[in-house]
Amino acid sequence: MKTKAIERIPEDRDRRAETADLSASAGDRRPLRHELRTLLALAGPIVVSQLGTVGMNTVDTLMVGPLGAEALAAAGVGTAIHNTVLMISFGVLIGMSPLVSQAHGAGDVDRSRRVLVQGLWLALALSVVVAGVSLAGTRVALLLGQDPAVAELAGRYMIALAPGAAPMLLFLAARVYLEGLGIARAPMLVMLLALGLNVPMNWILIYGVEGWIPPLGVEGAGWATTIVRGSMLLAVLGFFLRRSELRPAPAAGWRLEPSLLRQIVRVGAPIGGQLGLEVGIFALAAIMMGWFSPTALAAHQVTINIAATTFMVGLGASMAGSVRVGYHIGAGSRDGVRQAVIGTYLLALGFMGTCALVFLAAPEALIGLYTRDPEIVALGASLLIVAAFFQLLDAGQTAGINLLRGAADTRTPMILAAVGYWGAGLPIAYGLGFHTPLGPRGVWIGLALALGIVAALMGRRVRNVLWHGAFSRAEG
Repeated sequence: MKTKAIERIPEDRDRRAETADLSASAGDRRPLRHELRTLLALAGPIVVSQLGTVGMNTVDTLMVGPLGAEALAAAGVGTAIHNTVLMISFGVLIGMSPLVSQAHGAGDVDRSRRVLVQGLWLALALSVVVAGVSLAGTRVALLLGQDPAVAELAGRYMIALAPGAAPMLLFLAARVYLEGLGIARAPMLVMLLALGLNVPMNWILIYGVEGWIPPLGVEGAGWATTIVRGSMLLAVLGFFLRRSELRPAPAAGWRLEPSLLRQIVRVGAPIGGQLGLEVGIFALAAIMMGWFSPTALAAHQVTINIAATTFMVGLGASMAGSVRVGYHIGAGSRDGVRQAVIGTYLLALGFMGTCALVFLAAPEALIGLYTRDPEIVALGASLLIVAAFFQLLDAGQTAGINLLRGAADTRTPMILAAVGYWGAGLPIAYGLGFHTPLGPRGVWIGLALALGIVAALMGRRVRNVLWHGAFSRAEG
């Protein structure tokens, strides 16, 4: 990647307040509480957007739950396979983020718009891969050793998800661009709209409308998600129509720029790889649960959905930290970078530590929100106890990874993640799960240890790169 030494950028006092105070002078030695307020202002809408993303999976799980353990297991397998490929693709698109935020910090409006155009082209290309894997869902599930009945249901669910791949990735590219500029409320409102629409669409398509629409079961949940994703794309397009200053400049147009596209991929591909490693190990954990029984898989699906919901808040705070680090690097402020590091860790660890206490206090009640099957509730509650202990570890690893992304440092974190997740966590999870009496609980203990290893490795990398390292701005 070509880089150049950062020069101080004078303060632009006319930038909009909507950018969550990103326009404040990056050279000032502002107190930590000011950085925390700025992070909170940016993190709040990002957190809601993240919760909206996982909320659609939560709604699917809650509304499929009454269909029984087999249907719940199929939704779990289908979601694991589809979301693994989707999240890898999203990771590649996140390569846009440091380029946009650093350009914004340097006052380079044209460059941020050009990054958007290349990101949209990249999203279209990636959607072909996501849709292709989803169309082959039944075969993939069978190759992963799932029960044939569960695999067939999961395949139908994923076929319904396939047409929504392109709208979702186009929306995500637009979201990364807007959040990189500090404009996080618009994507948040779109996600809230989508979450509200997902409930009635699920109800209509899963259970049908007598005399009008036949019940489609698990497959109906997939079609509901696809319809909602299309509405998300339309909504964000409407926002861009209203805000002409955010659209690509006429001079740049919609042409492909191979050098800039390669730079997005160069930064984003390791992010996609790291997300694939992370999502993949949890997806493989779901597959391993299916080797125990459909009940174990159903309990895992419910528990991971709860843990993923709380994780989205820590992730949202960490993504805000990534934007802040990128902005401060673009503006040439070492002190600003350090304030962003401290603030991000405080927010992520503080919230997820609170969630751990809730998990410990009422595990059965939380699992009972999804299902009344006593076997699923009992096993899910025991898994949620393990999840409580890895909340802080999960916060630490996601804060470190996202802070490094703000500096476009993505390749080494991917390698460190591979060591933690797959080099250590996977063999431990398999060994404890299938060669000790712990069974499904052993798999989750292995996941917790993997998160702890990655958190420690990322913390050291943050210290070396962001605290003591030499900064440079990514350039195309």
